[in-house]
Amino acid sequence: MKRFRIILLTLFFIAAVTASLKAQNHPFGGGERLAYKLHYKWGVINADIAKLSFDLKEEDYNGTPSFHLVTKGATSNFVASLVKVQYNYDSRFATSDLTPLAFTREQTEGSYWARNNYSWSNGGKSLKAHVEKSTRPVRDTVFNCDIVIYDVITMLYAVRSADLDAVKRGRTIHIMCALDCNVNDVFISYEKDENKKVSGIGTVATEKYVLKVIPRKGAEQLDKESVIAVSSKGDALAPIYLWITPDASRTIVEFSTSIAVGKINGLLTGASGLKCFLTSTD
Repeated sequence: MKRFRIILLTLFFIAAVTASLKAQNHPFGGGERLAYKLHYKWGVINADIAKLSFDLKEEDYNGTPSFHLVTKGATSNFVASLVKVQYNYDSRFATSDLTPLAFTREQTEGSYWARNNYSWSNGGKSLKAHVEKSTRPVRDTVFNCDIVIYDVITMLYAVRSADLDAVKRGRTIHIMCALDCNVNDVFISYEKDENKKVSGIGTVATEKYVLKVIPRKGAEQLDKESVIAVSSKGDALAPIYLWITPDASRTIVEFSTSIAVGKINGLLTGASGLKCFLTSTD
């Protein structure tokens, strides 16, 4: 009986280690850097307006091994002379299972500004949001859900780590995402395979996924406040489209959505520290 217990404990230990290794087998790691240009189209206007960067590191956060993601965006010099837009996001999430730990957002658009400070408990299912805006009083809100609530940036990495092969076979994945004092249901589905041109690389094979975003009841209409915010269409927000490579890095080479006026596309312009090189099909 004692020997049986030892064998049983050993099996549990092996299973736990195996599960941990699988959980940490993400398509990205510390040292990955991605750069995009934001392209705006509305009527006769068709121009690159801003740059966006993602810088991922691995470090401990309050004793938890975590990813530290710094995301920065700013308008080009010409556009900044009309309306200066700056984004600064700081996300921390566990390396084991991407559970969000902390998030800050600082956004300015001319005279408009917004700040978010998020903290989580209950394995990412409880979110405390502290939100400041130039247009509204300060608010503190707590959300409790039955699944993990991601911030808007960590959500992109959760999508990359999702079982996209199952999505391609017809499964729809449901996750949750928060921005300001809004919590949204996000449903990920596959649309089609499509080749995309990537600057400095050539034509890259991608899979196109659609993120259907549905705000929870009582959500604010952010497109009424922010210039660059996903537009509302009835009970849902405008869908977000992601073109993701099917390789081991699951790199987002392009994203697209409609905003309050016009359409924004993010186009990959630089990548380093990927788990595998982007290769051209040319």
